[in-house]
Amino acid sequence: MEENYKLPILIFDDECPLCVRFKDSLARLEEAKSVNFVSVNDEKLYQVYPELNKKECQEIVHYITSDKKILKGDEVITHLAKLYPLVNKFSWLIESDMGQKATSYFHKTTSAYRRMLKRKCTSCVKHA
Repeated sequence: MEENYKLPILIFDDECPLCVRFKDSLARLEEAKSVNFVSVNDEKLYQVYPELNKKECQEIVHYITSDKKILKGDEVITHLAKLYPLVNKFSWLIESDMGQKATSYFHKTTSAYRRMLKRKCTSCVKHA
């Protein structure tokens, strides 16, 4: 398997300015050094991992864990938050009902903002 597709993988939209900024910020953190970032538009990704659905990956964020489990949407946000030692100390809060609601709200809000950005971006229109 090529190095680009080594697990874990965060699948991100390289045509979305918000997604690229998030990916760039995450990539700077020491705890994310093991994460491979792969574009949602990388056709080979879907050959290497045929269980992925490209249209679904374009709609919501996906993450493939080291043990090949596919996480989607707010599951990704929760998983990424737990990677960081300071956040991990508060994992009980993230896993609580209120924490799950907050994570879900964050994901829905950023997804809506992403869709709005892509509609307004003339170079991003093909996936909006």
